[in-house]
Amino acid sequence: MKKSLLYAILLIIPRVVFGQVAIGDWQTHLPYYFCNSLMLTDDKAICSSTGGLFYYHLEDNSLNTFSKTDGLSDNGVSAMSWSEEDQIALLAYENANVDILKGNEIINIPDILKKQIPGDKSIYHIYFLNGKAYLSCGFGIVVVDIIKYEITDTYYIAEGGDALKVNQLTSDDTYFYAATDEGIRRALISNPFLIDFNSWEKITGLPNSDGPYSGIVSFNGRIFTVYNDPFGVEDKLYYFDNGWFEYAQYTEADCSEIRVVGEKLILSGKSGVQIMSKDFIFVRNYEVGTPKSAVIDQDGILWVADYGRGMIKVSGDEEQIIRPNGPFSSLAYKMASAGGILYAVSGGVSSTYSNLYRSGSLHIYKENSWKSKIKYDFLDYVTLAVDPDDASHLFVGSWGYGLVEYRENEIVASYDENNSTLQNAVPGGDVVRIGGITFDENRNLWMTNTKVPEPISVMKSDGSWKSFKVDGLLSAYPALGDVLVTQSGHVWAIIPKGNGLFAMDFNGTIDNEDDDEYRLVNVVDEYGKVITNEIFSFAEDQNGNIWLGTNQGVLVYYSPSRLFTDGKLHAEEIIVPRNDGTIYGDPLLQTEKVTTIEVDGANRKWLGTANGGVFLVSQNGMDQIYNFSSGNSPLLSNSITDICVNGENGEVFFGTDKGNISFRGEATSGADYYNNVKVFPNPVRENYFGLIAISGLLDETKVKITDISGALVYETDSYGGQALWDGNNLKGERVATGVYLVFLANREATAAHVTKILFIH
Repeated sequence: MKKSLLYAILLIIPRVVFGQVAIGDWQTHLPYYFCNSLMLTDDKAICSSTGGLFYYHLEDNSLNTFSKTDGLSDNGVSAMSWSEEDQIALLAYENANVDILKGNEIINIPDILKKQIPGDKSIYHIYFLNGKAYLSCGFGIVVVDIIKYEITDTYYIAEGGDALKVNQLTSDDTYFYAATDEGIRRALISNPFLIDFNSWEKITGLPNSDGPYSGIVSFNGRIFTVYNDPFGVEDKLYYFDNGWFEYAQYTEADCSEIRVVGEKLILSGKSGVQIMSKDFIFVRNYEVGTPKSAVIDQDGILWVADYGRGMIKVSGDEEQIIRPNGPFSSLAYKMASAGGILYAVSGGVSSTYSNLYRSGSLHIYKENSWKSKIKYDFLDYVTLAVDPDDASHLFVGSWGYGLVEYRENEIVASYDENNSTLQNAVPGGDVVRIGGITFDENRNLWMTNTKVPEPISVMKSDGSWKSFKVDGLLSAYPALGDVLVTQSGHVWAIIPKGNGLFAMDFNGTIDNEDDDEYRLVNVVDEYGKVITNEIFSFAEDQNGNIWLGTNQGVLVYYSPSRLFTDGKLHAEEIIVPRNDGTIYGDPLLQTEKVTTIEVDGANRKWLGTANGGVFLVSQNGMDQIYNFSSGNSPLLSNSITDICVNGENGEVFFGTDKGNISFRGEATSGADYYNNVKVFPNPVRENYFGLIAISGLLDETKVKITDISGALVYETDSYGGQALWDGNNLKGERVATGVYLVFLANREATAAHVTKILFIH
């Protein structure tokens, strides 16, 4: 078709105003560009992307996202379908979990997810017939009773009853037909023993009868099926009409979907969407990018799930791109926040610290809106640091392509062996590998540079550069990781692959190497015995202690500057009492691999793990405040890549292998003055019963709340720069309508402030 010059971009209307997410609320931050499936209900066009689910309301034109925060059981839809007859939608997730959506109900059927099935148990297609849903799975066919909400049968249809990947199922008046990776199989619908593999016969009369068939439908009295060319040259469309024939006019290199909508057969593939009439003639062809799924509504409007642009509505010659706001990628490999802005990069390295060759992707979250900047000739962004004096100025380190400088979200400079002290591990190649970058208190930018003679470099605040050989201690290691500069001015770096840590004291004189000291650090206990050298993350807390995330939980260096004053340093475990009446305790998260550590405004520690989700512990680590997992919270996955706290509003961002999600925490960074105190919500309406946040406070602020006559109603201390009130008085009773005074004072009583809260009942 001829494309219109009009491209309307519809962005989601934010469900919350920036900074107004309630304490304890969750919010997903998922990409909606790469769409893979689509369905139309009576009033919605629902689209699934690699990040999440969203829908466009056909009556009021509103756009909404739908995720675990709204009650879905999982994230990442592999197949979905709408039954007009039964008025239900069925969602199958990538992990084989299943939800049925009926009216305002969400009914979860986790049987396939929980069942131990060897091999592939993914769900690839959903077919409704006579009150049942037939799920085409990686091992066979699962039958769901959509009235009783239960699984009734499982069909293993390969010879011998073995597992066989079924890609799609259909039926005519007599037979079920299953398109599999090993040809087409059929069985009588009336056969009461479909559970017996002998009931399923392999069709041998069609071409490539042993090959992979990706789709099959019944259309106007004929069976149509798609042969998936394993070489990717040209798929074939075959149909049955008293014999099997090729539909020669179809020449698609990669057919992603075949489906029937009313009196139309729709095929989606690389070259576009092709539509066949009931007379078996292709009547329309839409070239709309990379369609993965398409439907036509009763008004003749084409809806397309496009892998790259979102959901596309095609009406006549006009296209509308319908896509909620979100980052371009679901991966937040590393994050940083300053000035209320969150930055994330989507690179990474392999388990052997080789390149993954992901495009240089920077994602910016500001005022509840995402923007993504993609640099295709810079690959594998793995670390970043924000200028402490300018939140719009940041640096990104790549695994092979040097350092990239951004201002106002645009690249202004890049640095490699030609214009800095950074070095290339392979002269003339793209092997300027930066594992970590960080600013010190004087705005000097420090970084690790892997497998080169001078592996520590610093870009000084005046723009000049300096590098360090560090006595050759680091040059032979296959990788160098994150770096931090402590409050004592010491530089620490992780040496991955079980090689411990590196520490450096430059004695405050960057240009004078004569007084420098360097140490390779084994993580040992007080007796000098190595606890573990598998270090994955570290962070310095507000007391100057260094917390280590290891393959055996969390360890702490108290007063780490002793490494250079005393010449030795040992790590300590945090022993958490079992609270079982005994005197015994266990090391904090001893069985977990701790991939990331973040310190919030109240000096509490957010701990992200490889498989156990997220933990929040108290300042000293002895008390667990939260444990979020994908099973007990909206957390998208238990595999955490990074955690970042927005110090201005307390929002905590969790990067996972399935996308980014945030939780509005209680703690913010302490302010320097009481010049920006805010209360949310204010006024407190009669229908609000959540926590009331008083933010913009100094650290450890004493808070007293009184009524207008001066009678004390409530008192507390702030979490960093934020205090919380549940709206109840000291007796636990809800306060009455009226104005309440909030008296604030810092710990030393050298600064004070008063604000007001209005309650309306």
